[in-house]
Amino acid sequence: MKILRLPLLLVGLSFAMLSTSCSEDGLDGINGKDGIDGQNGQDGKAGEDAALLLDTDMFFDKSIIEPLVTVNPSFNGVKAYSLLTSVDVVGDNFQIASTVDGAGLIKDGEDGFIYVVNCEDAKAIARLRLDKNLNPISGDYLLNSGVADYSRQCSGTMWEKEIHGGDKDVFLSASEESVSNVVKEIDPRIETPNPTGDYGNKALGQFLWENAVPLPKNTYPGKTVILGGNDLDGGQPILYMSENGDVDRTNGKVYVLRTKQISDGAGGIIDAPAGERHDESDFDLKNTYDVEFLEIPNAKNLSTNETSNYYKNTLFATSFVRMEDLDYQKGNDENARNIYFAVTGKGAGKGTVNDQGNVYKLVLDADSPLTGKLTKIISGNDSDKGKDGYLRPLQSPDNVCVTENYVYFQEDPNGGTWNRGHAASIYQSDLQGNNVRNVLDLKVKSLGNNSLSIVESGEFGALTDVSDKVGVPGTFLLNIQVKYWQDNAFKALDGHDGPGESDRASQIVILRGLPQ
Repeated sequence: MKILRLPLLLVGLSFAMLSTSCSEDGLDGINGKDGIDGQNGQDGKAGEDAALLLDTDMFFDKSIIEPLVTVNPSFNGVKAYSLLTSVDVVGDNFQIASTVDGAGLIKDGEDGFIYVVNCEDAKAIARLRLDKNLNPISGDYLLNSGVADYSRQCSGTMWEKEIHGGDKDVFLSASEESVSNVVKEIDPRIETPNPTGDYGNKALGQFLWENAVPLPKNTYPGKTVILGGNDLDGGQPILYMSENGDVDRTNGKVYVLRTKQISDGAGGIIDAPAGERHDESDFDLKNTYDVEFLEIPNAKNLSTNETSNYYKNTLFATSFVRMEDLDYQKGNDENARNIYFAVTGKGAGKGTVNDQGNVYKLVLDADSPLTGKLTKIISGNDSDKGKDGYLRPLQSPDNVCVTENYVYFQEDPNGGTWNRGHAASIYQSDLQGNNVRNVLDLKVKSLGNNSLSIVESGEFGALTDVSDKVGVPGTFLLNIQVKYWQDNAFKALDGHDGPGESDRASQIVILRGLPQ
Protein backbone atom coordinates (compact mmCIF):
# COMPACT_ATOMS: atom_id res chain seq x y z
CA MET A 1 0.00 0.00 0.00
CA LYS A 2 1.41 3.36 -1.01
CA ILE A 3 1.20 6.44 1.17
CA LEU A 4 0.24 9.92 0.07
CA ARG A 5 2.60 12.23 1.88
CA LEU A 6 0.74 15.45 2.44
CA PRO A 7 2.58 18.62 3.46
CA LEU A 8 0.64 18.68 6.70
CA LEU A 9 2.25 15.38 7.70
CA LEU A 10 5.68 17.04 7.83
CA VAL A 11 4.70 18.49 11.18
CA GLY A 12 5.30 14.98 12.50
CA LEU A 13 3.30 11.85 13.08
CA SER A 14 3.73 10.03 16.36
CA PHE A 15 2.80 6.39 16.69
CA ALA A 16 3.10 6.49 20.46
CA MET A 17 -0.06 6.03 22.48
CA LEU A 18 -1.49 9.22 23.95
CA SER A 19 -1.79 9.48 27.71
CA THR A 20 -5.25 9.22 29.18
CA SER A 21 -7.10 12.51 28.85
CA CYS A 22 -9.15 14.32 31.46
CA SER A 23 -12.28 13.53 29.45
CA GLU A 24 -11.63 9.82 29.82
CA ASP A 25 -11.20 10.24 33.56
CA GLY A 26 -14.67 11.73 33.59
CA LEU A 27 -16.04 8.45 32.25
CA ASP A 28 -14.46 6.22 34.90
CA GLY A 29 -17.60 6.49 36.98
CA ILE A 30 -19.40 4.26 34.49
CA ASN A 31 -16.85 1.53 34.88
CA GLY A 32 -16.99 1.76 38.64
CA LYS A 33 -20.72 1.14 38.52
CA ASP A 34 -20.11 -2.01 36.50
CA GLY A 35 -17.67 -3.23 39.10
CA ILE A 36 -20.53 -3.62 41.56
CA ASP A 37 -22.18 -6.14 39.26
CA GLY A 38 -19.07 -8.10 38.42
CA GLN A 39 -20.91 -10.44 36.09
CA ASN A 40 -18.73 -10.03 33.02
CA GLY A 41 -15.46 -11.29 34.49
CA GLN A 42 -15.38 -14.42 32.34
CA ASP A 43 -15.73 -12.46 29.10
CA GLY A 44 -13.02 -10.07 30.23
CA LYS A 45 -10.66 -12.97 30.85
CA ALA A 46 -11.26 -14.34 27.36
CA GLY A 47 -10.60 -10.93 25.84
CA GLU A 48 -7.44 -10.59 27.92
CA ASP A 49 -6.15 -13.86 26.50
CA ALA A 50 -6.73 -12.50 22.99
CA ALA A 51 -4.70 -9.39 23.78
CA LEU A 52 -1.71 -11.51 24.78
CA LEU A 53 -1.47 -12.97 21.28
CA LEU A 54 1.29 -11.63 19.11
CA ASP A 55 0.46 -9.44 16.12
CA THR A 56 -0.17 -11.55 13.04
CA ASP A 57 -0.56 -11.07 9.31
CA MET A 58 -4.10 -9.88 10.05
CA PHE A 59 -3.57 -7.85 13.20
CA PHE A 60 -1.11 -5.00 12.76
CA ASP A 61 -1.28 -1.34 11.74
CA LYS A 62 -1.67 -1.31 7.96
CA SER A 63 -1.96 2.49 7.68
CA ILE A 64 0.75 5.10 8.23
CA ILE A 65 -1.60 6.63 10.80
CA GLU A 66 -2.03 4.89 14.13
CA PRO A 67 -5.59 3.94 15.14
CA LEU A 68 -7.34 7.14 16.20
CA VAL A 69 -9.06 5.58 19.21
CA THR A 70 -8.15 5.22 22.87
CA VAL A 71 -9.40 1.91 24.28
CA ASN A 72 -10.66 2.10 27.85
CA PRO A 73 -8.24 0.25 30.17
CA SER A 74 -11.14 -1.81 31.53
CA PHE A 75 -11.31 -3.46 28.09
CA ASN A 76 -7.74 -4.73 28.35
CA GLY A 77 -8.54 -7.58 25.99
CA VAL A 78 -9.33 -5.22 23.10
CA LYS A 79 -6.67 -4.02 20.68
CA ALA A 80 -7.10 -1.56 17.81
CA TYR A 81 -5.22 -1.63 14.50
CA SER A 82 -5.45 0.93 11.71
CA LEU A 83 -6.52 -0.57 8.38
CA LEU A 84 -6.84 2.50 6.14
CA THR A 85 -6.75 6.29 6.44
CA SER A 86 -7.46 8.93 3.81
CA VAL A 87 -3.73 9.60 3.29
CA ASP A 88 -3.04 5.99 2.28
CA VAL A 89 -2.99 5.07 -1.40
CA VAL A 90 -4.13 1.54 -2.28
CA GLY A 91 -3.10 0.06 -5.60
CA ASP A 92 -2.45 2.71 -8.23
CA ASN A 93 -4.63 5.56 -7.05
CA PHE A 94 -7.39 4.60 -4.61
CA GLN A 95 -7.89 6.66 -1.44
CA ILE A 96 -10.79 6.45 0.95
CA ALA A 97 -13.00 9.55 0.75
CA SER A 98 -14.39 11.74 3.48
CA THR A 99 -16.29 10.59 6.58
CA VAL A 100 -16.85 6.83 6.31
CA ASP A 101 -20.16 5.61 7.73
CA GLY A 102 -22.32 2.55 6.91
CA ALA A 103 -20.63 -0.59 5.61
CA GLY A 104 -20.80 -4.30 4.86
CA LEU A 105 -18.25 -7.07 4.35
CA ILE A 106 -18.66 -10.11 2.09
CA LYS A 107 -16.30 -12.83 0.93
CA ASP A 108 -14.61 -12.41 -2.44
CA GLY A 109 -13.70 -15.92 -3.51
CA GLU A 110 -11.74 -18.12 -1.15
CA ASP A 111 -8.90 -15.74 -0.38
CA GLY A 112 -10.34 -12.29 0.07
CA PHE A 113 -13.13 -9.89 0.96
CA ILE A 114 -15.08 -6.96 -0.44
CA TYR A 115 -15.73 -4.13 2.00
CA VAL A 116 -18.38 -1.67 0.79
CA VAL A 117 -18.44 1.57 2.76
CA ASN A 118 -20.44 4.77 2.59
CA CYS A 119 -18.47 8.02 2.53
CA GLU A 120 -21.19 10.22 3.99
CA ASP A 121 -20.12 13.79 3.35
CA ALA A 122 -18.41 12.85 0.08
CA LYS A 123 -21.82 11.54 -1.07
CA ALA A 124 -20.11 8.41 -2.33
CA ILE A 125 -19.88 4.64 -1.85
CA ALA A 126 -16.46 3.01 -1.93
CA ARG A 127 -15.50 -0.60 -2.57
CA LEU A 128 -12.31 -1.86 -0.98
CA ARG A 129 -10.87 -5.26 -1.87
CA LEU A 130 -8.99 -6.99 0.94
CA ASP A 131 -6.96 -10.18 1.03
CA LYS A 132 -7.69 -12.98 3.50
CA ASN A 133 -5.79 -11.10 6.23
CA LEU A 134 -7.71 -7.86 5.68
CA ASN A 135 -4.79 -6.21 3.87
CA PRO A 136 -6.00 -3.64 1.29
CA ILE A 137 -5.36 -4.69 -2.31
CA SER A 138 -7.35 -2.26 -4.46
CA GLY A 139 -10.35 0.02 -4.38
CA ASP A 140 -12.86 1.89 -6.52
CA TYR A 141 -16.12 3.80 -6.22
CA LEU A 142 -19.54 2.28 -6.83
CA LEU A 143 -21.19 5.71 -6.46
CA ASN A 144 -19.82 9.23 -6.52
CA SER A 145 -21.14 12.74 -5.96
CA GLY A 146 -21.68 13.25 -9.68
CA VAL A 147 -24.88 11.17 -9.55
CA ALA A 148 -28.05 13.13 -10.34
CA ASP A 149 -29.75 12.34 -7.01
CA TYR A 150 -26.60 12.88 -4.97
CA SER A 151 -27.07 12.77 -1.23
CA ARG A 152 -25.27 12.06 1.99
CA GLN A 153 -24.81 8.30 2.13
CA CYS A 154 -25.30 7.50 5.79
CA SER A 155 -25.70 4.12 7.44
CA GLY A 156 -25.93 1.04 5.26
CA THR A 157 -26.35 -2.74 5.47
CA MET A 158 -25.24 -5.60 3.26
CA TRP A 159 -28.13 -7.81 2.14
CA GLU A 160 -26.37 -11.17 2.21
CA LYS A 161 -27.99 -13.91 0.18
CA GLU A 162 -27.12 -16.63 2.68
CA ILE A 163 -28.76 -14.69 5.52
CA HIS A 164 -31.50 -12.62 3.94
CA GLY A 165 -32.48 -14.65 0.88
CA GLY A 166 -32.21 -14.54 -2.89
CA ASP A 167 -29.29 -15.38 -5.13
CA LYS A 168 -27.16 -12.23 -4.88
CA ASP A 169 -25.69 -9.84 -2.35
CA VAL A 170 -26.90 -6.22 -2.42
CA PHE A 171 -25.64 -3.23 -0.46
CA LEU A 172 -28.53 -1.13 0.90
CA SER A 173 -27.31 2.44 1.35
CA ALA A 174 -29.40 4.99 3.24
CA SER A 175 -29.67 8.38 1.54
CA GLU A 176 -30.71 11.55 3.26
CA GLU A 177 -30.94 15.22 2.40
CA SER A 178 -31.14 14.89 -1.35
CA VAL A 179 -33.50 15.47 -4.25
CA SER A 180 -34.79 11.92 -3.76
CA ASN A 181 -34.52 10.47 -0.25
CA VAL A 182 -34.47 6.78 -1.06
CA VAL A 183 -32.48 3.67 -0.30
CA LYS A 184 -29.91 2.95 -3.00
CA GLU A 185 -29.34 -0.69 -3.96
CA ILE A 186 -25.76 -1.30 -5.08
CA ASP A 187 -24.29 -4.48 -6.56
CA PRO A 188 -21.09 -5.02 -4.55
CA ARG A 189 -19.67 -7.46 -7.08
CA ILE A 190 -20.24 -5.47 -10.27
CA GLU A 191 -17.24 -5.77 -12.60
CA THR A 192 -17.26 -2.24 -14.02
CA PRO A 193 -18.99 0.26 -11.73
CA ASN A 194 -21.13 3.10 -13.05
CA PRO A 195 -20.73 5.61 -10.20
CA THR A 196 -23.40 7.96 -11.58
CA GLY A 197 -26.09 5.33 -12.16
CA ASP A 198 -29.64 5.44 -10.82
CA TYR A 199 -29.84 2.96 -7.95
CA GLY A 200 -32.73 4.33 -5.89
CA ASN A 201 -35.54 2.04 -4.75
CA LYS A 202 -38.64 4.16 -4.18
CA ALA A 203 -40.67 1.10 -3.19
CA LEU A 204 -39.18 1.34 0.30
CA GLY A 205 -40.53 4.87 0.68
CA GLN A 206 -39.03 8.35 0.69
CA PHE A 207 -37.69 9.39 4.08
CA LEU A 208 -34.49 10.90 5.47
CA TRP A 209 -33.13 7.37 5.63
CA GLU A 210 -30.72 6.24 8.35
CA ASN A 211 -29.97 2.66 7.46
CA ALA A 212 -32.18 -0.02 5.91
CA VAL A 213 -31.78 -3.28 7.83
CA PRO A 214 -33.25 -6.49 6.39
CA LEU A 215 -34.21 -9.20 8.87
CA PRO A 216 -32.99 -12.78 8.26
CA LYS A 217 -35.18 -14.71 5.83
CA ASN A 218 -36.33 -17.18 8.49
CA THR A 219 -37.34 -14.60 11.10
CA TYR A 220 -40.66 -14.22 9.28
CA PRO A 221 -40.69 -17.06 6.72
CA GLY A 222 -42.22 -16.15 3.37
CA LYS A 223 -41.91 -12.42 4.06
CA THR A 224 -39.39 -9.70 3.28
CA VAL A 225 -39.01 -7.37 6.26
CA ILE A 226 -36.73 -4.30 6.23
CA LEU A 227 -36.51 -1.75 9.05
CA GLY A 228 -35.12 1.74 8.81
CA GLY A 229 -34.81 5.02 10.64
CA ASN A 230 -36.32 8.32 9.56
CA ASP A 231 -33.74 10.95 10.56
CA LEU A 232 -36.15 13.83 10.73
CA ASP A 233 -37.05 15.87 13.77
CA GLY A 234 -40.33 14.08 14.29
CA GLY A 235 -39.30 10.92 12.43
CA GLN A 236 -39.66 7.35 13.62
CA PRO A 237 -38.91 3.69 12.78
CA ILE A 238 -39.91 2.61 9.26
CA LEU A 239 -40.92 -0.92 8.30
CA TYR A 240 -41.22 -2.35 4.80
CA MET A 241 -42.91 -5.72 4.41
CA SER A 242 -43.73 -7.93 1.44
CA GLU A 243 -45.59 -11.21 1.73
CA ASN A 244 -44.37 -12.29 -1.72
CA GLY A 245 -41.37 -14.27 -0.48
CA ASP A 246 -38.12 -13.44 1.26
CA VAL A 247 -36.51 -11.36 -1.48
CA ASP A 248 -39.19 -8.92 -2.69
CA ARG A 249 -38.00 -5.35 -2.26
CA THR A 250 -40.36 -3.79 -4.80
CA ASN A 251 -43.95 -4.94 -4.23
CA GLY A 252 -44.40 -4.62 -0.50
CA LYS A 253 -46.00 -2.02 1.76
CA VAL A 254 -44.47 0.73 3.87
CA TYR A 255 -45.35 1.34 7.52
CA VAL A 256 -44.37 3.72 10.34
CA LEU A 257 -44.50 3.24 14.10
CA ARG A 258 -47.26 4.54 16.33
CA THR A 259 -47.46 3.82 20.03
CA LYS A 260 -50.65 2.25 21.42
CA GLN A 261 -49.76 3.10 25.01
CA ILE A 262 -48.17 6.03 26.83
CA SER A 263 -47.11 6.99 30.33
CA ASP A 264 -49.77 8.30 32.72
CA GLY A 265 -47.20 10.71 34.13
CA ALA A 266 -46.90 8.84 37.42
CA GLY A 267 -45.01 5.74 36.36
CA GLY A 268 -48.07 3.89 35.06
CA ILE A 269 -49.26 3.06 31.54
CA ILE A 270 -52.48 4.08 29.79
CA ASP A 271 -53.92 3.68 26.29
CA ALA A 272 -52.72 6.35 23.88
CA PRO A 273 -55.60 8.70 22.96
CA ALA A 274 -56.59 8.40 19.29
CA GLY A 275 -56.02 11.32 16.92
CA GLU A 276 -52.95 12.64 18.76
CA ARG A 277 -49.23 12.49 17.99
CA HIS A 278 -47.12 11.27 20.88
CA ASP A 279 -43.42 11.76 21.43
CA GLU A 280 -40.52 10.58 23.53
CA SER A 281 -41.77 12.38 26.63
CA ASP A 282 -44.62 9.86 26.69
CA PHE A 283 -42.21 6.99 27.47
CA ASP A 284 -40.79 6.49 30.95
CA LEU A 285 -37.30 5.05 31.15
CA LYS A 286 -37.33 1.21 31.43
CA ASN A 287 -41.13 0.93 31.03
CA THR A 288 -42.48 -1.15 28.13
CA TYR A 289 -45.29 -0.01 25.80
CA ASP A 290 -47.37 -1.69 23.10
CA VAL A 291 -46.72 -0.29 19.62
CA GLU A 292 -47.93 -0.92 16.06
CA PHE A 293 -46.88 -0.13 12.50
CA LEU A 294 -49.43 1.69 10.34
CA GLU A 295 -49.42 1.66 6.53
CA ILE A 296 -48.65 4.61 4.29
CA PRO A 297 -50.67 3.68 1.17
CA ASN A 298 -49.01 4.04 -2.22
CA ALA A 299 -45.75 5.05 -0.52
CA LYS A 300 -43.61 4.35 -3.57
CA ASN A 301 -45.33 7.18 -5.44
CA LEU A 302 -45.19 9.80 -2.68
CA SER A 303 -42.54 12.49 -2.30
CA THR A 304 -40.70 12.98 0.98
CA ASN A 305 -42.99 15.90 1.91
CA GLU A 306 -46.14 13.99 1.00
CA THR A 307 -44.97 11.03 3.04
CA SER A 308 -44.17 13.25 6.02
CA ASN A 309 -47.55 15.01 5.89
CA TYR A 310 -49.38 11.69 5.78
CA TYR A 311 -47.68 10.03 8.73
CA LYS A 312 -47.89 13.21 10.81
CA ASN A 313 -51.43 14.34 10.11
CA THR A 314 -53.30 11.17 9.17
CA LEU A 315 -51.53 8.32 10.96
CA PHE A 316 -50.34 10.40 13.93
CA ALA A 317 -47.10 8.42 13.93
CA THR A 318 -45.00 8.71 17.06
CA SER A 319 -42.41 11.49 16.98
CA PHE A 320 -38.76 10.87 17.84
CA VAL A 321 -36.09 13.57 17.94
CA ARG A 322 -33.95 12.43 15.01
CA MET A 323 -33.98 8.67 14.88
CA GLU A 324 -30.71 7.26 13.64
CA ASP A 325 -29.22 3.78 13.19
CA LEU A 326 -30.71 0.41 14.16
CA ASP A 327 -29.67 -3.23 14.32
CA TYR A 328 -31.05 -6.59 15.41
CA GLN A 329 -29.78 -9.12 17.95
CA LYS A 330 -27.71 -11.91 16.43
CA GLY A 331 -27.53 -15.57 17.38
CA ASN A 332 -30.65 -17.05 15.78
CA ASP A 333 -33.70 -16.11 13.73
CA GLU A 334 -35.87 -15.54 16.79
CA ASN A 335 -33.33 -13.14 18.31
CA ALA A 336 -33.59 -10.99 15.18
CA ARG A 337 -37.03 -9.81 16.34
CA ASN A 338 -35.19 -7.79 19.00
CA ILE A 339 -34.40 -4.45 17.38
CA TYR A 340 -32.29 -1.72 18.97
CA PHE A 341 -32.18 1.86 17.72
CA ALA A 342 -30.58 5.16 18.65
CA VAL A 343 -32.33 8.52 18.74
CA THR A 344 -29.61 11.14 18.63
CA GLY A 345 -31.54 14.07 20.16
CA LYS A 346 -31.57 17.73 19.22
CA GLY A 347 -28.39 18.86 20.97
CA ALA A 348 -27.30 20.12 24.37
CA GLY A 349 -29.48 22.78 25.92
CA LYS A 350 -32.03 22.89 23.11
CA GLY A 351 -34.92 22.32 25.54
CA THR A 352 -36.62 19.51 23.61
CA VAL A 353 -38.03 16.26 24.97
CA ASN A 354 -34.71 14.67 23.98
CA ASP A 355 -31.56 16.80 23.86
CA GLN A 356 -28.80 14.31 24.72
CA GLY A 357 -30.09 11.14 23.08
CA ASN A 358 -31.83 7.85 23.93
CA VAL A 359 -31.46 4.17 23.03
CA TYR A 360 -34.55 1.98 22.54
CA LYS A 361 -35.34 -1.72 22.35
CA LEU A 362 -38.19 -2.78 20.05
CA VAL A 363 -39.38 -6.40 20.31
CA LEU A 364 -41.49 -7.44 17.32
CA ASP A 365 -44.24 -10.00 17.91
CA ALA A 366 -43.56 -13.54 16.74
CA ASP A 367 -46.70 -13.80 14.61
CA SER A 368 -46.37 -10.39 12.90
CA PRO A 369 -43.71 -7.67 12.63
CA LEU A 370 -46.48 -5.05 12.59
CA THR A 371 -46.96 -5.16 16.37
CA GLY A 372 -44.55 -5.24 19.25
CA LYS A 373 -43.29 -3.68 22.46
CA LEU A 374 -41.04 -0.65 22.88
CA THR A 375 -38.75 0.19 25.81
CA LYS A 376 -36.51 3.21 26.31
CA ILE A 377 -33.52 1.41 27.83
CA ILE A 378 -30.89 4.19 28.04
CA SER A 379 -31.20 7.97 28.35
CA GLY A 380 -28.61 10.72 28.43
CA ASN A 381 -31.17 13.37 29.35
CA ASP A 382 -30.92 15.05 32.73
CA SER A 383 -34.69 14.79 33.13
CA ASP A 384 -34.00 11.08 33.79
CA LYS A 385 -31.25 11.75 36.32
CA GLY A 386 -31.34 9.28 39.19
CA LYS A 387 -33.35 6.70 37.26
CA ASP A 388 -32.22 3.24 36.26
CA GLY A 389 -30.91 3.59 32.70
CA TYR A 390 -29.64 7.17 33.00
CA LEU A 391 -26.19 7.60 31.43
CA ARG A 392 -24.85 11.07 32.12
CA PRO A 393 -21.82 10.96 29.75
CA LEU A 394 -24.05 10.16 26.76
CA GLN A 395 -24.05 12.74 23.96
CA SER A 396 -25.92 12.02 20.74
CA PRO A 397 -25.89 8.24 20.16
CA ASP A 398 -25.93 7.52 16.44
CA ASN A 399 -24.75 4.13 15.20
CA VAL A 400 -25.69 0.80 16.78
CA CYS A 401 -24.15 -2.68 16.57
CA VAL A 402 -25.86 -5.61 18.27
CA THR A 403 -24.23 -8.99 18.81
CA GLU A 404 -25.74 -12.05 20.47
CA ASN A 405 -25.00 -10.75 23.96
CA TYR A 406 -24.27 -7.03 23.80
CA VAL A 407 -25.44 -3.70 22.44
CA TYR A 408 -22.75 -1.28 21.25
CA PHE A 409 -23.83 2.30 20.67
CA GLN A 410 -21.61 4.97 19.16
CA GLU A 411 -21.72 8.71 19.54
CA ASP A 412 -22.04 11.49 17.01
CA PRO A 413 -21.90 14.61 19.15
CA ASN A 414 -23.83 17.17 17.11
CA GLY A 415 -25.57 20.48 17.49
CA GLY A 416 -23.13 21.58 20.18
CA THR A 417 -23.54 18.40 22.24
CA TRP A 418 -19.92 18.26 23.47
CA ASN A 419 -21.19 19.17 26.93
CA ARG A 420 -20.01 16.04 28.76
CA GLY A 421 -16.30 16.77 28.52
CA HIS A 422 -15.17 14.09 26.08
CA ALA A 423 -14.87 13.34 22.38
CA ALA A 424 -17.11 10.74 20.73
CA SER A 425 -17.34 7.46 22.65
CA ILE A 426 -18.52 3.90 22.10
CA TYR A 427 -20.37 2.14 24.91
CA GLN A 428 -21.30 -1.46 25.61
CA SER A 429 -24.43 -2.56 27.47
CA ASP A 430 -26.21 -5.84 28.00
CA LEU A 431 -29.39 -6.56 26.04
CA GLN A 432 -31.55 -4.75 28.60
CA GLY A 433 -29.43 -1.59 28.54
CA ASN A 434 -27.80 -2.37 31.90
CA ASN A 435 -24.14 -2.63 32.95
CA VAL A 436 -23.08 0.18 30.62
CA ARG A 437 -19.33 0.48 30.07
CA ASN A 438 -17.22 2.87 28.01
CA VAL A 439 -15.29 0.85 25.40
CA LEU A 440 -13.24 3.51 23.65
CA ASP A 441 -13.05 7.17 22.68
CA LEU A 442 -12.04 9.06 19.57
CA LYS A 443 -8.42 10.11 19.87
CA VAL A 444 -7.86 13.79 19.09
CA LYS A 445 -4.18 14.35 18.28
CA SER A 446 -1.95 16.54 16.17
CA LEU A 447 -1.88 15.40 12.55
CA GLY A 448 -0.62 18.70 11.25
CA ASN A 449 -2.34 22.06 11.37
CA ASN A 450 -5.56 20.74 12.93
CA SER A 451 -7.64 21.68 15.93
CA LEU A 452 -7.10 19.71 19.13
CA SER A 453 -10.48 20.67 20.52
CA ILE A 454 -13.00 17.90 21.15
CA VAL A 455 -15.71 20.19 19.72
CA GLU A 456 -16.62 19.12 16.17
CA SER A 457 -13.81 16.56 16.41
CA GLY A 458 -15.62 13.64 14.81
CA GLU A 459 -17.94 10.68 15.16
CA PHE A 460 -18.08 6.94 14.68
CA GLY A 461 -19.63 5.26 11.68
CA ALA A 462 -20.43 1.57 11.32
CA LEU A 463 -19.14 -1.01 13.78
CA THR A 464 -19.36 -4.36 11.98
CA ASP A 465 -18.81 -7.79 13.51
CA VAL A 466 -16.76 -9.73 10.94
CA SER A 467 -15.68 -12.56 13.25
CA ASP A 468 -17.44 -15.35 11.37
CA LYS A 469 -16.08 -14.21 8.03
CA VAL A 470 -12.43 -13.88 9.05
CA GLY A 471 -12.50 -16.86 11.40
CA VAL A 472 -11.30 -14.98 14.50
CA PRO A 473 -13.83 -14.39 17.32
CA GLY A 474 -14.14 -10.81 18.55
CA THR A 475 -13.02 -9.18 15.27
CA PHE A 476 -14.83 -5.99 14.22
CA LEU A 477 -14.32 -3.24 11.63
CA LEU A 478 -14.92 0.31 12.86
CA ASN A 479 -15.37 3.38 10.64
CA ILE A 480 -14.27 6.74 12.02
CA GLN A 481 -15.17 10.18 10.73
CA VAL A 482 -12.07 12.20 11.64
CA LYS A 483 -13.65 15.61 11.32
CA TYR A 484 -10.90 17.49 13.14
CA TRP A 485 -8.42 16.56 10.37
CA GLN A 486 -9.19 18.65 7.30
CA ASP A 487 -7.18 19.12 4.12
CA ASN A 488 -8.01 20.00 0.52
CA ALA A 489 -6.21 16.79 -0.52
CA PHE A 490 -9.16 14.84 0.90
CA LYS A 491 -11.64 16.47 -1.48
CA ALA A 492 -12.99 14.69 -4.57
CA LEU A 493 -11.29 11.37 -3.81
CA ASP A 494 -14.35 9.65 -5.32
CA GLY A 495 -13.40 10.94 -8.76
CA HIS A 496 -15.91 13.79 -8.95
CA ASP A 497 -15.04 17.36 -8.03
CA GLY A 498 -18.18 19.37 -7.41
CA PRO A 499 -19.40 22.15 -5.13
CA GLY A 500 -19.37 21.48 -1.42
CA GLU A 501 -16.81 18.66 -1.51
CA SER A 502 -15.87 17.55 2.00
CA ASP A 503 -12.25 17.90 3.14
CA ARG A 504 -12.52 15.77 6.30
CA ALA A 505 -10.54 12.60 6.81
CA SER A 506 -11.65 8.99 7.25
CA GLN A 507 -10.14 6.05 9.03
CA ILE A 508 -11.07 2.36 9.16
CA VAL A 509 -9.90 0.42 12.21
CA ILE A 510 -9.77 -3.29 13.08
CA LEU A 511 -10.80 -4.11 16.64
CA ARG A 512 -9.64 -7.42 18.05
CA GLY A 513 -10.97 -9.13 21.18
CA LEU A 514 -14.25 -7.18 21.48
CA PRO A 515 -16.82 -9.36 23.29
CA GLN A 516 -19.67 -10.67 21.18
